[in-house]
Amino acid sequence: MISFRLGRQVDIRAAAELSCALKIGHLNVRSLTAHLDQVNLLLLREQLDVLCLSETWLTETVDSTAILFPGYTICRRDRRKKKIGGGVAILYRSALKAEQLRVPADDSAVEALWMQISSRSTIVVGAVYRPPSGPTAPAIDCLHNQLMHVLARARPTYLLGDVNIDVSQSAKPGVASYTQHLSDLSLKQLITEPTRPGPTPSLIDHLVTNRPDMTTGVRVTPCNISDHDLITALVADVKTQHVPETITVRSTRRVNTDALCLDLLQADWSQLYGADSTTNMWNSFLATWNPIIDRHMPMRTIRVRNRLGPWLDDDTVREAMAARDQARADRDHTPCDVTEREFRESRNAVKMAINRASAAFYASSFRHSRPRTWKSVRQFLISSQKTQHRAVGDAPADPDWPDRLNRFFTSVGSDVAGALADSTRDPDAPDAAGSSV
Repeated sequence: MISFRLGRQVDIRAAAELSCALKIGHLNVRSLTAHLDQVNLLLLREQLDVLCLSETWLTETVDSTAILFPGYTICRRDRRKKKIGGGVAILYRSALKAEQLRVPADDSAVEALWMQISSRSTIVVGAVYRPPSGPTAPAIDCLHNQLMHVLARARPTYLLGDVNIDVSQSAKPGVASYTQHLSDLSLKQLITEPTRPGPTPSLIDHLVTNRPDMTTGVRVTPCNISDHDLITALVADVKTQHVPETITVRSTRRVNTDALCLDLLQADWSQLYGADSTTNMWNSFLATWNPIIDRHMPMRTIRVRNRLGPWLDDDTVREAMAARDQARADRDHTPCDVTEREFRESRNAVKMAINRASAAFYASSFRHSRPRTWKSVRQFLISSQKTQHRAVGDAPADPDWPDRLNRFFTSVGSDVAGALADSTRDPDAPDAAGSSV
Protein backbone atom coordinates (compact mmCIF):
# COMPACT_ATOMS: atom_id res chain seq x y z
CA MET A 1 0.00 0.00 0.00
CA ILE A 2 2.81 2.41 0.91
CA SER A 3 4.68 1.71 -2.31
CA PHE A 4 1.47 2.21 -4.30
CA ARG A 5 0.89 5.61 -2.67
CA LEU A 6 4.49 6.66 -3.23
CA GLY A 7 4.28 5.59 -6.86
CA ARG A 8 1.06 7.53 -7.34
CA GLN A 9 2.57 10.63 -5.74
CA VAL A 10 5.53 10.38 -8.11
CA ASP A 11 3.17 10.07 -11.09
CA ILE A 12 1.16 13.11 -9.95
CA ARG A 13 4.33 15.13 -9.43
CA ALA A 14 5.65 14.14 -12.86
CA ALA A 15 2.33 15.07 -14.50
CA ALA A 16 2.39 18.46 -12.76
CA GLU A 17 5.95 19.11 -13.92
CA LEU A 18 5.01 18.12 -17.47
CA SER A 19 2.02 20.47 -17.48
CA CYS A 20 4.36 23.35 -16.53
CA ALA A 21 6.90 22.49 -19.23
CA LEU A 22 7.00 24.68 -22.32
CA LYS A 23 7.15 22.70 -25.56
CA ILE A 24 9.27 24.48 -28.14
CA GLY A 25 10.12 23.43 -31.67
CA HIS A 26 11.51 24.43 -35.05
CA LEU A 27 10.68 23.61 -38.64
CA ASN A 28 12.15 24.82 -41.90
CA VAL A 29 8.78 25.28 -43.60
CA ARG A 30 9.88 26.42 -47.09
CA SER A 31 6.97 28.84 -47.71
CA LEU A 32 4.61 29.46 -44.83
CA THR A 33 1.70 30.65 -46.96
CA ALA A 34 1.80 27.43 -48.98
CA HIS A 35 1.56 25.30 -45.82
CA LEU A 36 -0.75 27.23 -43.47
CA ASP A 37 -3.21 24.37 -42.98
CA GLN A 38 -0.47 21.79 -42.51
CA VAL A 39 1.32 23.96 -39.93
CA ASN A 40 -1.98 24.35 -38.06
CA LEU A 41 -2.34 20.57 -38.05
CA LEU A 42 1.22 20.28 -36.76
CA LEU A 43 0.56 22.72 -33.90
CA LEU A 44 -2.53 20.74 -32.91
CA ARG A 45 -0.92 17.33 -33.20
CA GLU A 46 2.29 18.18 -31.35
CA GLN A 47 0.69 20.58 -28.82
CA LEU A 48 3.49 23.08 -29.31
CA ASP A 49 3.67 26.21 -27.19
CA VAL A 50 6.34 27.92 -29.29
CA LEU A 51 7.24 27.06 -32.89
CA CYS A 52 10.17 28.73 -34.65
CA LEU A 53 9.97 28.75 -38.43
CA SER A 54 12.69 29.34 -40.98
CA GLU A 55 12.43 29.96 -44.72
CA THR A 56 8.98 31.48 -44.34
CA TRP A 57 9.39 33.21 -47.72
CA LEU A 58 7.15 36.04 -46.50
CA THR A 59 7.42 39.58 -47.85
CA GLU A 60 6.00 42.93 -46.78
CA THR A 61 3.13 42.40 -49.23
CA VAL A 62 1.79 39.57 -47.04
CA ASP A 63 -0.23 40.99 -44.14
CA SER A 64 0.04 39.10 -40.86
CA THR A 65 -3.75 39.16 -40.47
CA ALA A 66 -3.93 36.80 -43.44
CA ILE A 67 -1.66 34.28 -41.68
CA LEU A 68 -4.10 32.70 -39.24
CA PHE A 69 -3.08 30.25 -36.52
CA PRO A 70 -6.02 29.90 -34.08
CA GLY A 71 -4.82 30.22 -30.49
CA TYR A 72 -1.38 31.46 -31.56
CA THR A 73 0.25 34.80 -32.32
CA ILE A 74 2.89 35.28 -35.00
CA CYS A 75 5.96 37.49 -34.88
CA ARG A 76 7.99 37.61 -38.08
CA ARG A 77 11.18 38.97 -39.58
CA ASP A 78 11.06 38.88 -43.35
CA ARG A 79 14.08 38.96 -45.60
CA ARG A 80 14.85 42.60 -46.34
CA LYS A 81 16.90 42.01 -49.44
CA LYS A 82 15.21 41.88 -52.84
CA LYS A 83 16.22 38.27 -53.26
CA ILE A 84 13.23 36.02 -52.58
CA GLY A 85 13.23 33.32 -49.92
CA GLY A 86 14.54 33.28 -46.37
CA GLY A 87 12.69 34.85 -43.49
CA VAL A 88 12.05 33.64 -39.94
CA ALA A 89 9.02 33.73 -37.64
CA ILE A 90 7.97 32.62 -34.17
CA LEU A 91 4.50 31.30 -33.37
CA TYR A 92 3.57 31.24 -29.69
CA ARG A 93 0.41 30.56 -27.73
CA SER A 94 -1.60 33.72 -27.29
CA ALA A 95 -1.84 33.07 -23.53
CA LEU A 96 1.93 33.61 -23.22
CA LYS A 97 3.43 37.05 -22.73
CA ALA A 98 6.00 37.86 -25.40
CA GLU A 99 8.23 40.76 -26.37
CA GLN A 100 10.45 41.10 -29.42
CA LEU A 101 14.05 41.88 -28.53
CA ARG A 102 16.22 44.36 -30.37
CA VAL A 103 19.43 42.54 -31.13
CA PRO A 104 22.25 43.85 -33.38
CA ALA A 105 22.20 41.75 -36.53
CA ASP A 106 23.63 41.55 -40.02
CA ASP A 107 20.89 40.07 -42.20
CA SER A 108 23.37 39.46 -45.01
CA ALA A 109 25.06 36.74 -42.94
CA VAL A 110 22.22 35.25 -40.89
CA GLU A 111 18.54 36.02 -40.43
CA ALA A 112 17.39 35.94 -36.81
CA LEU A 113 14.45 36.91 -34.62
CA TRP A 114 14.65 37.02 -30.83
CA MET A 115 11.78 37.08 -28.34
CA GLN A 116 11.44 37.08 -24.58
CA ILE A 117 8.61 34.74 -23.56
CA SER A 118 7.13 34.78 -20.08
CA SER A 119 4.59 32.86 -18.07
CA ARG A 120 5.57 31.21 -14.80
CA SER A 121 9.16 32.20 -15.59
CA THR A 122 10.94 33.92 -18.48
CA ILE A 123 13.11 32.54 -21.27
CA VAL A 124 14.64 33.95 -24.45
CA VAL A 125 13.87 32.19 -27.74
CA GLY A 126 15.54 32.86 -31.06
CA ALA A 127 14.69 31.68 -34.57
CA VAL A 128 17.59 31.65 -37.02
CA TYR A 129 18.26 30.86 -40.66
CA ARG A 130 21.60 30.88 -42.47
CA PRO A 131 21.44 30.64 -46.27
CA PRO A 132 23.57 27.72 -47.49
CA SER A 133 25.20 29.75 -50.26
CA GLY A 134 26.87 32.27 -47.95
CA PRO A 135 30.28 31.90 -46.29
CA THR A 136 30.21 30.34 -42.84
CA ALA A 137 32.77 32.56 -41.08
CA PRO A 138 30.78 35.85 -41.19
CA ALA A 139 27.61 33.99 -40.21
CA ILE A 140 29.29 32.36 -37.21
CA ASP A 141 30.70 35.71 -36.09
CA CYS A 142 27.30 37.38 -36.46
CA LEU A 143 25.60 34.58 -34.53
CA HIS A 144 28.29 34.79 -31.85
CA ASN A 145 27.63 38.52 -31.38
CA GLN A 146 23.88 38.03 -31.18
CA LEU A 147 24.23 35.24 -28.64
CA MET A 148 26.53 37.36 -26.50
CA HIS A 149 23.93 40.13 -26.56
CA VAL A 150 21.00 37.96 -25.46
CA LEU A 151 23.03 35.93 -22.95
CA ALA A 152 23.78 39.19 -21.14
CA ARG A 153 20.12 39.20 -20.09
CA ALA A 154 20.94 36.24 -17.79
CA ARG A 155 17.89 34.25 -18.89
CA PRO A 156 17.56 30.65 -20.08
CA THR A 157 18.20 31.03 -23.80
CA TYR A 158 17.15 28.79 -26.68
CA LEU A 159 18.25 29.24 -30.28
CA LEU A 160 16.42 27.11 -32.84
CA GLY A 161 16.85 27.15 -36.57
CA ASP A 162 18.35 25.94 -39.80
CA VAL A 163 22.01 26.91 -39.62
CA ASN A 164 23.04 24.86 -42.68
CA ILE A 165 26.07 23.56 -40.81
CA ASP A 166 26.05 19.77 -40.69
CA VAL A 167 27.47 19.05 -37.25
CA SER A 168 27.30 15.31 -37.91
CA GLN A 169 30.21 15.80 -40.35
CA SER A 170 32.99 17.23 -38.19
CA ALA A 171 35.41 17.48 -41.13
CA LYS A 172 33.17 19.83 -43.13
CA PRO A 173 34.13 23.53 -43.38
CA GLY A 174 32.86 25.66 -40.53
CA VAL A 175 31.83 22.82 -38.21
CA ALA A 176 34.87 23.04 -35.93
CA SER A 177 34.65 26.84 -35.72
CA TYR A 178 30.91 26.71 -35.04
CA THR A 179 31.18 24.18 -32.22
CA GLN A 180 34.12 26.07 -30.73
CA HIS A 181 32.13 29.32 -30.65
CA LEU A 182 29.27 27.53 -28.88
CA SER A 183 31.70 26.05 -26.38
CA ASP A 184 33.28 29.46 -25.72
CA LEU A 185 29.82 30.77 -24.79
CA SER A 186 29.06 27.71 -22.61
CA LEU A 187 26.29 26.66 -24.98
CA LYS A 188 25.27 23.16 -25.99
CA GLN A 189 23.69 21.93 -29.21
CA LEU A 190 21.17 19.21 -28.24
CA ILE A 191 20.05 17.66 -31.55
CA THR A 192 21.92 14.46 -32.36
CA GLU A 193 19.90 12.92 -35.23
CA PRO A 194 19.66 13.99 -38.89
CA THR A 195 17.01 16.66 -39.40
CA ARG A 196 17.03 16.73 -43.19
CA PRO A 197 16.43 13.14 -44.24
CA GLY A 198 16.88 11.68 -47.69
CA PRO A 199 19.56 9.87 -49.67
CA THR A 200 22.21 12.06 -47.96
CA PRO A 201 20.80 12.96 -44.52
CA SER A 202 22.25 15.91 -42.63
CA LEU A 203 21.98 17.50 -39.20
CA ILE A 204 21.55 21.17 -40.02
CA ASP A 205 18.59 22.15 -37.79
CA HIS A 206 19.90 22.92 -34.32
CA LEU A 207 18.64 23.57 -30.80
CA VAL A 208 21.24 25.51 -28.83
CA THR A 209 20.84 26.44 -25.16
CA ASN A 210 22.71 27.61 -22.09
CA ARG A 211 20.42 25.53 -19.86
CA PRO A 212 20.51 21.88 -20.93
CA ASP A 213 19.65 21.02 -17.32
CA MET A 214 16.18 22.56 -17.84
CA THR A 215 15.64 20.77 -21.14
CA THR A 216 14.14 17.30 -21.63
CA GLY A 217 12.38 15.34 -24.33
CA VAL A 218 14.63 16.48 -27.17
CA ARG A 219 13.28 14.82 -30.32
CA VAL A 220 13.43 14.81 -34.08
CA THR A 221 9.90 14.06 -35.29
CA PRO A 222 9.22 13.03 -38.90
CA CYS A 223 7.35 15.85 -40.61
CA ASN A 224 6.27 15.76 -44.23
CA ILE A 225 5.54 19.45 -44.72
CA SER A 226 8.96 20.16 -46.24
CA ASP A 227 12.25 18.34 -46.71
CA HIS A 228 13.15 19.04 -43.05
CA ASP A 229 11.88 17.28 -39.93
CA LEU A 230 10.51 18.92 -36.80
CA ILE A 231 12.77 19.31 -33.76
CA THR A 232 11.19 19.74 -30.32
CA ALA A 233 12.11 19.93 -26.64
CA LEU A 234 10.48 20.57 -23.27
CA VAL A 235 11.65 23.45 -21.08
CA ALA A 236 10.86 22.87 -17.40
CA ASP A 237 8.99 25.25 -15.08
CA VAL A 238 8.09 27.93 -17.60
CA LYS A 239 4.33 27.63 -18.03
CA THR A 240 1.59 28.04 -15.51
CA GLN A 241 -1.00 25.30 -15.69
CA HIS A 242 -3.20 25.95 -18.68
CA VAL A 243 -6.71 27.16 -17.84
CA PRO A 244 -9.01 26.42 -20.78
CA GLU A 245 -10.88 29.39 -22.21
CA THR A 246 -14.61 29.00 -21.65
CA ILE A 247 -17.76 30.86 -22.66
CA THR A 248 -21.33 30.61 -21.43
CA VAL A 249 -23.90 30.11 -24.17
CA ARG A 250 -27.52 29.11 -24.44
CA SER A 251 -27.75 25.57 -25.72
CA THR A 252 -30.19 25.03 -28.60
CA ARG A 253 -28.93 21.56 -29.51
CA ARG A 254 -31.84 19.61 -28.01
CA VAL A 255 -34.60 22.20 -28.09
CA ASN A 256 -38.07 20.94 -29.02
CA THR A 257 -39.59 23.90 -30.83
CA ASP A 258 -43.12 22.53 -30.63
CA ALA A 259 -42.91 22.08 -26.85
CA LEU A 260 -41.32 25.53 -26.49
CA CYS A 261 -44.09 27.20 -28.49
CA LEU A 262 -46.74 25.31 -26.53
CA ASP A 263 -45.32 26.46 -23.18
CA LEU A 264 -45.15 30.05 -24.42
CA LEU A 265 -48.73 29.80 -25.65
CA GLN A 266 -50.01 28.41 -22.36
CA ALA A 267 -48.03 30.82 -20.18
CA ASP A 268 -49.83 33.42 -18.05
CA TRP A 269 -49.11 36.81 -19.66
CA SER A 270 -51.78 38.69 -17.68
CA GLN A 271 -49.22 40.68 -15.65
CA LEU A 272 -47.67 41.94 -18.90
CA TYR A 273 -50.99 43.26 -20.20
CA GLY A 274 -51.90 44.77 -16.84
CA ALA A 275 -48.62 46.66 -16.34
CA ASP A 276 -48.91 50.44 -16.02
CA SER A 277 -45.49 51.41 -17.45
CA THR A 278 -43.00 50.30 -20.08
CA THR A 279 -40.51 49.24 -17.41
CA ASN A 280 -43.07 47.11 -15.59
CA MET A 281 -44.19 45.57 -18.89
CA TRP A 282 -40.59 44.62 -19.70
CA ASN A 283 -40.00 43.14 -16.24
CA SER A 284 -43.27 41.19 -16.45
CA PHE A 285 -42.31 39.88 -19.88
CA LEU A 286 -38.92 38.65 -18.62
CA ALA A 287 -40.50 37.10 -15.52
CA THR A 288 -42.63 34.89 -17.77
CA TRP A 289 -40.18 34.43 -20.65
CA ASN A 290 -36.93 33.58 -18.86
CA PRO A 291 -38.07 30.47 -16.89
CA ILE A 292 -39.51 28.92 -20.05
CA ILE A 293 -36.40 29.65 -22.13
CA ASP A 294 -34.11 28.43 -19.34
CA ARG A 295 -36.03 25.16 -19.19
CA HIS A 296 -35.94 24.49 -22.93
CA MET A 297 -32.58 26.13 -23.77
CA PRO A 298 -30.45 26.07 -20.61
CA MET A 299 -27.24 28.07 -20.26
CA ARG A 300 -24.10 25.94 -20.58
CA THR A 301 -20.42 26.67 -20.05
CA ILE A 302 -18.34 25.22 -22.88
CA ARG A 303 -14.65 25.15 -23.67
CA VAL A 304 -13.53 27.25 -26.62
CA ARG A 305 -11.73 25.09 -29.15
CA ASN A 306 -9.70 26.44 -32.03
CA ARG A 307 -11.17 24.87 -35.14
CA LEU A 308 -9.16 24.05 -38.21
CA GLY A 309 -10.40 24.53 -41.74
CA PRO A 310 -13.28 22.10 -42.47
CA TRP A 311 -11.73 21.30 -45.84
CA LEU A 312 -9.00 19.34 -44.05
CA ASP A 313 -11.62 16.64 -43.39
CA ASP A 314 -12.16 16.20 -47.13
CA ASP A 315 -11.65 12.60 -48.24
CA THR A 316 -9.36 13.66 -51.09
CA VAL A 317 -7.12 15.58 -48.68
CA ARG A 318 -6.96 12.66 -46.26
CA GLU A 319 -6.09 10.25 -49.07
CA ALA A 320 -3.37 12.59 -50.37
CA MET A 321 -1.86 12.89 -46.88
CA ALA A 322 -1.93 9.11 -46.42
CA ALA A 323 -0.20 8.65 -49.79
CA ARG A 324 2.41 11.25 -48.85
CA ASP A 325 3.12 9.56 -45.51
CA GLN A 326 3.48 6.21 -47.25
CA ALA A 327 5.84 7.73 -49.82
CA ARG A 328 7.92 9.11 -46.94
CA ALA A 329 8.08 5.67 -45.34
CA ASP A 330 9.15 4.15 -48.68
CA ARG A 331 11.81 6.83 -49.12
CA ASP A 332 13.19 6.23 -45.62
CA HIS A 333 13.20 2.46 -46.14
CA THR A 334 14.75 2.60 -49.62
CA PRO A 335 16.51 5.94 -50.10
CA CYS A 336 17.18 6.61 -53.77
CA ASP A 337 16.36 9.13 -56.47
CA VAL A 338 13.12 7.35 -57.42
CA THR A 339 11.63 7.25 -53.92
CA GLU A 340 12.81 10.81 -53.30
CA ARG A 341 11.03 12.02 -56.45
CA GLU A 342 7.84 10.13 -55.52
CA PHE A 343 7.89 11.68 -52.05
CA ARG A 344 8.29 15.20 -53.44
CA GLU A 345 5.44 14.62 -55.90
CA SER A 346 3.18 13.33 -53.12
CA ARG A 347 3.98 16.42 -51.01
CA ASN A 348 2.95 18.66 -53.88
CA ALA A 349 -0.21 16.59 -54.34
CA VAL A 350 -1.20 17.33 -50.74
CA LYS A 351 -0.87 21.09 -51.31
CA MET A 352 -2.97 20.86 -54.47
CA ALA A 353 -5.63 18.77 -52.71
CA ILE A 354 -5.88 21.27 -49.84
CA ASN A 355 -6.16 24.22 -52.22
CA ARG A 356 -8.90 22.53 -54.24
CA ALA A 357 -10.84 21.45 -51.14
CA SER A 358 -10.61 24.96 -49.69
CA ALA A 359 -11.83 26.54 -52.93
CA ALA A 360 -14.69 24.04 -53.16
CA PHE A 361 -15.69 24.73 -49.54
CA TYR A 362 -16.00 28.48 -50.08
CA ALA A 363 -17.68 28.11 -53.47
CA SER A 364 -20.33 25.84 -51.95
CA SER A 365 -20.73 28.09 -48.92
CA PHE A 366 -21.16 31.18 -51.09
CA ARG A 367 -23.89 29.51 -53.15
CA HIS A 368 -25.87 28.49 -50.07
CA SER A 369 -25.34 31.37 -47.61
CA ARG A 370 -23.30 34.50 -48.23
CA PRO A 371 -23.47 35.69 -44.58
CA ARG A 372 -22.14 32.32 -43.44
CA THR A 373 -19.38 32.56 -46.04
CA TRP A 374 -18.12 35.84 -44.59
CA LYS A 375 -18.32 34.36 -41.11
CA SER A 376 -16.12 31.46 -42.30
CA VAL A 377 -13.68 33.90 -43.91
CA ARG A 378 -13.30 35.76 -40.61
CA GLN A 379 -12.98 32.49 -38.70
CA PHE A 380 -10.54 30.62 -40.91
CA LEU A 381 -8.75 33.15 -43.11
CA ILE A 382 -8.36 36.45 -41.24
CA SER A 383 -6.77 36.91 -37.83
CA SER A 384 -8.24 39.47 -35.45
CA GLN A 385 -5.30 39.27 -33.04
CA LYS A 386 -2.54 41.82 -32.74
CA THR A 387 0.61 40.64 -34.47
CA GLN A 388 3.02 43.52 -33.92
CA HIS A 389 5.31 43.53 -30.90
CA ARG A 390 7.14 46.28 -29.10
CA ALA A 391 10.85 45.70 -29.47
CA VAL A 392 12.91 46.02 -26.30
CA GLY A 393 16.66 46.29 -25.92
CA ASP A 394 19.48 48.52 -27.03
CA ALA A 395 19.77 48.16 -30.79
CA PRO A 396 17.14 49.50 -33.22
CA ALA A 397 15.10 46.79 -34.92
CA ASP A 398 15.15 48.73 -38.22
CA PRO A 399 17.85 51.41 -38.62
CA ASP A 400 16.03 52.93 -41.63
CA TRP A 401 12.73 53.62 -39.91
CA PRO A 402 13.55 57.21 -38.75
CA ASP A 403 14.31 58.21 -42.36
CA ARG A 404 11.13 56.59 -43.64
CA LEU A 405 9.11 58.29 -40.89
CA ASN A 406 10.67 61.66 -41.73
CA ARG A 407 9.97 61.24 -45.45
CA PHE A 408 6.35 60.44 -44.69
CA PHE A 409 5.71 63.56 -42.61
CA THR A 410 7.62 65.89 -44.95
CA SER A 411 5.62 64.72 -47.95
CA VAL A 412 2.18 64.12 -46.47
CA GLY A 413 1.11 67.79 -46.84
CA SER A 414 1.95 68.05 -50.53
CA ASP A 415 0.46 64.60 -51.19
CA VAL A 416 -2.85 65.56 -49.58
CA ALA A 417 -2.92 68.92 -51.38
CA GLY A 418 -2.30 67.21 -54.69
CA ALA A 419 -5.02 64.66 -54.02
CA LEU A 420 -7.50 67.43 -53.15
CA ALA A 421 -6.60 69.35 -56.29
CA ASP A 422 -7.13 66.26 -58.42
CA SER A 423 -10.49 65.59 -56.79
CA THR A 424 -11.81 69.11 -57.61
CA ARG A 425 -10.39 69.35 -61.15
CA ASP A 426 -12.77 69.08 -64.10
CA PRO A 427 -11.97 65.65 -65.57
CA ASP A 428 -12.46 67.06 -69.10
CA ALA A 429 -10.13 70.04 -68.58
CA PRO A 430 -6.47 69.85 -69.71
CA ASP A 431 -3.69 69.89 -67.14
CA ALA A 432 -1.37 72.84 -66.45
CA ALA A 433 0.94 71.92 -69.31
CA GLY A 434 -1.91 71.94 -71.78
CA SER A 435 -1.76 68.24 -72.47
CA SER A 436 -4.91 66.62 -73.69
CA VAL A 437 -3.73 63.12 -72.97
